[in-house]
Formats: sequence, structure tokens, C-alpha cells
Amino acid sequence: MSVYPPPSEPVVLPEYREPKEPERSFLSLGLNDGQTLQHFLLIGKKYIWLVLVCAVLGTGAGFMENATSPKEYRSSANIEITQDTADQFRVDTGGGYDSGYIDVAKLDTEIAILKSSTLAMATIVSLHLDQNKDFLPPGSNYVFDLNKIRDRHALIGMFEGGLAAERYGHTNILDLSYTARNPQLAADICNTLIANYVEHNFSQNYTATEQVSNWLERQLGDLRKRLEASQEHMLTVQKDIGLVGIDQTQSIVLSRLVDISHDVTTAESQRLVAEARLVTMQSAPPDVLATLSGDPVLMGLKERMTSLQADYANLNAKYGDKNPKLLEIRSEMAEVTETMKREQGIVISRAQEEVNAAKQNQEALQRRLDQEKSSAYMGNSKAVEYSLARREYESNRSLYDGLQQRLQEAGIIAGLHSTNIRKIDPADAPDFPSSPRKSVNLTLGLLCGLGIGLVLSFLIEALDTNIKTIYDIEERLGLPMLGVVPQVDSKLLSPETFVRDATSPIPGAWSRLAEAYRALRTTILLSRAGTPPQVILISSAKPSEGKTSITTLESIVFALNGARVLLIDSDLRRPSVHLRFRIANKVGLTSVLTGKAGPEEAIVPVSALPTLHILPAGPIAPMPAELLGSLQMQRLVEGLRASYDFILIDTPPVLTVTDAAVLVSVSDGVVLVLRYGQASRNVVARASEILLRSGAHLLGVVLNAVDLQSSDYAEYYGRAYNDYYQSRVDVEE
Repeated sequence: MSVYPPPSEPVVLPEYREPKEPERSFLSLGLNDGQTLQHFLLIGKKYIWLVLVCAVLGTGAGFMENATSPKEYRSSANIEITQDTADQFRVDTGGGYDSGYIDVAKLDTEIAILKSSTLAMATIVSLHLDQNKDFLPPGSNYVFDLNKIRDRHALIGMFEGGLAAERYGHTNILDLSYTARNPQLAADICNTLIANYVEHNFSQNYTATEQVSNWLERQLGDLRKRLEASQEHMLTVQKDIGLVGIDQTQSIVLSRLVDISHDVTTAESQRLVAEARLVTMQSAPPDVLATLSGDPVLMGLKERMTSLQADYANLNAKYGDKNPKLLEIRSEMAEVTETMKREQGIVISRAQEEVNAAKQNQEALQRRLDQEKSSAYMGNSKAVEYSLARREYESNRSLYDGLQQRLQEAGIIAGLHSTNIRKIDPADAPDFPSSPRKSVNLTLGLLCGLGIGLVLSFLIEALDTNIKTIYDIEERLGLPMLGVVPQVDSKLLSPETFVRDATSPIPGAWSRLAEAYRALRTTILLSRAGTPPQVILISSAKPSEGKTSITTLESIVFALNGARVLLIDSDLRRPSVHLRFRIANKVGLTSVLTGKAGPEEAIVPVSALPTLHILPAGPIAPMPAELLGSLQMQRLVEGLRASYDFILIDTPPVLTVTDAAVLVSVSDGVVLVLRYGQASRNVVARASEILLRSGAHLLGVVLNAVDLQSSDYAEYYGRAYNDYYQSRVDVEE
């Protein structure tokens, strides 16, 4: 049951209103505020210890990398890909391919060959790298077996890990380098790989030329027999007729026979060349067939297959057979192989057609020659028989000499194919390691440490929503800053001590706490345009933020200035003003609002300050919010305005109870007290929103219990500010 009767008048609560646009600026919690470079620098200075620790750790990581990483040496060699010298001696294949131009695709193909698994394995076998401790992983005791596919792939993967080949600028020079733990081994691998590459290039071209030479040798054997037979026939006819010499030009028949015989010889030579080309194409591997035929489609497919094989070897060594990329490359290789087979068949068919055409041409000419011979023989002319025998001998002799020359050229081609690769700079053992790069590792470690430290600083600052600086209040929340109250000993917060320090007659005496409250008084008086606020409501967002201390001491500062001041304790749940001034609380605000006593009976004067009066809370009321929001409360405040210059009302926290919100209607302005480092932006924004929606005129924020030694405070107000706030007596002493 209620101790006090309900008020005679109904409760008057403030009407709800929407905040104005300027008042909404802080309700977004400062999420869209601009971050300046100066603010970033302040954050870096604030967390300089964290940045330095991260920088030291990063530098230490770089030092550890230098200490633990094995030394590696990089050896380089340069080779030039030139025009194939054998091209000018090549057997004419009828193609239009010009090998004198070294294009980018050709150089890329040669680079892919240099990186191929075939040359890698040849180099491993040549140098016995499967048994070399400087090549194998450190501390590895595994015995590699080159007969096992897995071991070969592992060795090839390790080999390709240290190999690098690239084109030097826009030239035909290839830069080949290898990195190993032993400098001499790096140089040996480079030089051996180049030697194997030259040997591979020579053997591939020599094989095709050798096949042509072998076929020509077999054909020369048949021609030699025919030559000998024609020579014997000519001598027999000459012996039979006893012919020493005869003018063959006087016979029209003989002249025609000479021309037809020459055509037959030319046709036979063309047939032999076409057959040589066909035999070479049928026995040549696909890559050599592409070069011999000069077919642009085959040349493109060859280069594509070489590139795919190099990519397949690299990925297979790194990821294994099940890698999806390998499956794609394998599928594409199958398509390219099938296309090459079809194109090879087309090229060989075309060569076969040329051979057939040459045979038909030769047979037709031969039939015509036989007819002419028959006509000549029918004339019973021994001279004609001798001329024909002599011409056949000369034709066979010319054909034999021509093929003999081709055979010699084929041998020259086989030797000249090796001259299109020229070593410019051989690899030498380096004197200094290429890795670890100590200065680079230390620099990277330092920069990474600084970067991580700054990122952590910004992250900590972003996660820390507690209000500590004027930037947090004015920029992020959009609230005016009224003043800063320093953190002092709790003994100095008592009214007696505060009055003694603030009014000390000792010359040079100085109270930084009193000066802070004087500055707060000035900003409150100037916070409202026109006339200063008379009824000032002082509250906080949550308990234990020092609002009662602020209200108590600020009322003293107003009174010390000669103004008539009334301090009202409206915290009807946990009153504490009477305890600070050591006055009775039997009669107070609740007594006045319930009609138990008049204002003159409840207001208590302060003996030390005649112009300061206290209206304590009085006995605990059962319904504080209803009492504070009643019409009696409004009439009480309106009646007291005529008797006092300033009325300061101490209210409960805004977020705890609604008392402060219902008292907004009787005040001219509200001061929100925040405790340094404890009030979060979310809480303050919510408290401010409640006050604004209740119709309050929010004068600003007071930051209480500020640590003057903190970096936040010093960076915004200057370190000399703290020195200036020290006691003059302490300084003089």
C-alpha cells in the first residue's frame, strides 16, 4: 500500500516528437563519418607499442628466414637460335616454308623443348642427380629408382623446380638458368642441359636426313646397273658396225628421239625425287614430317603439341595424374594427335598422288620413245641404233651423277643441322648465393610487421566503441562537447574539500578540478542562444558515470559566482545529494510533490555558501516516475524560477529508468555526463535518442574522470595542457 496519497492532479508526460534533422546526425553512431589522415596518425601513435612489437616480430621473422633457409646459387647461360644452315642444301620438298625467319612461336617452342621431361631426364641420367645429395631434398635418405614412373616424375619435378628459361628481350637469345644448393652443380646442370638440347635437336633432324640418304643409296645401286648395261650395249653396237663417229644432227628422227629421250630422263628424275619425298614422309616422325612437308597446318599442330606436352609435364610433376587440368590437357592432346594424323594422311596422299602422276608421265614418255625407236629401227639404220644406245647411256650417266650429288648433299645436311643452336655464354659457378636475400627478407619482415601492427591498431580502435576523445563525441556522435573533468582522488569530490580548494586564500593556489568546473559553467551559459538556460537537467546514460558529483560541484561553482542556485535531487530511488552535503532527508522533493510539506520547508540552505540551496529527494516514493511527471512538479519548478537564478536537477540515468525523460519538459536544457573510457557509443546514442524524442534541448556532453596522462587526451588537447592544470603550489615547490 502506498505511503503517500496519489497526486491531486493527473500525471503530465511529455509529448512525443520526431527529432529534427540536425539532431539525427549522430543517431547513425558515426558509421559514415570521414576518417582523416591526422586521425590515422593519432591511432598509430596511440598504439605505437603494438606497431613496434609487430615490427620487431616481423624483423625477427625475416632474420629467422635468413638463418634457417639454405643457401641457393643461380647459374645462367645464354644460347642463340639461328637460321638452320642446312636449309639452302635441303632436298626440295615442294613446300613454301621459310625457315630463315625465327618468329616468337618458334622461340616459345624451343623454350618448351628445353623444359621438356625428356631433356630433364636425360640431364638427370647424365649427371647422376638421383644420387646427388646437393640435388635431392635436404636430409632425404630415399633411394630413387629410375625404372619406377613415380620416382622419375618426382625427380623431374625437383629438376623443373630450379629451372628457368625465357627469351632475352626481343632477340633470338634464350636465357637459361638453374638454381641449386651447390654452385658448381648449378653450372653443370645448365651446361649439360644445353648439350643435351643440342644433341636432341641434331638427332631429330639427322634421322630424317639419314633416311633420305639410305633410300638414295638403294636407288643409286639400280641406276648403276642400268648405266653399266647401257654402256655395254652402246659399245656392242659400235663394235658391230665399226662406227668411229657419225653426225647425229642430220636426222630428223634422231633429233626427235633425242628430245623425247631427254624428256624421259627428266620425268624419271622427277619421279625419283617424288618417291624420295614420299618415302621420307612415310617414315619420318610427325614433327619432322611437318618440317619436310612445309604444310602450315602441320607446323601449327606441331607447335601446339609441343606446348601441351611441356604444360602436361610441369603439372604432372606438381599435382599428379588426377589433376583436373591434366585431364583437360590430355583430352586436348588427343584431339591434336587425331587432327595431326588426319593432316598427315592428307599430306602423304598428296605426295602419293604426285608420285603416281610422275610415274604416269614417265610411262607415257617412255611409250612414245619406244614408238619412235621402232620407227627408227624400221629404217634399218645402224647409226640410229648407235645413237639411241649412246643417248641412253648418257641419260643414265646424267641421272646417276645427279642422284650422286643429292646423296652427298644429304650427308652435308645431316652435319649442318647442328649449327642452328649457338652457345653464347656458358654457365659458370656463381661466387655468391642468390637466396636467401637477407636485406630483402629483413625489409619485407619489417614492412609486413609495421603493416600488421597498423592493421591491428585500426582493428582494435574500430572494435573499441568506448568514448575517450572529443573526436568520439563531436565527430562520431554529432554531440557538442561542453567540458572535460579530470580524474582526481575521490576525497577531492566532497563539497567541503572542493569549496576549500576553489576559494583558498593562499596566493598562487590552483585547483585544476575547480578550473574544469568553471570552464564547464562557461560553456553551459554559452550553450543557448539569447539567454542562458535557467533550469538545467544533468543526467547520464547509465549508473556510476559521476553525474551526481558533476551536479553537486557544478552547483557550487555557480554559487561561488554569486548566483542564487538551487540543487534538486530528483533521484527518488537512490538519492545521494543529502549524503554529500550531510543534511537530513526526512523532508524533500517527494514531500512537496505529495503535499506533505511546502517548498520552503524542504529546501535546505548550505551554510558555507549562502547563495546555494538544496532540495533533497526526501523519503523513498513508490512511484517516482509518476511523481516527477506530475503537474505538481511542473508547477513547483515554475514557481522556483522566480526565486533562483539557476536550478540544477540531478536525475537518474536515462537508460535505467524513465525519470530523466519525464523531467525534460520542465528543463531548459539537458547535460549528459559520460565517464571516460566506459561509455560506449551505442549506449550514448541510445540515451541521446531517448532524450531528443522526449523533447529535450540537449546542451552537450561532459566527459568525466578523464586521465590527463592518456595518449587520447594528450593528442587532442596537448601535453602542455596537463602541465598547465597542475597545482601551482606543487610546481613552485
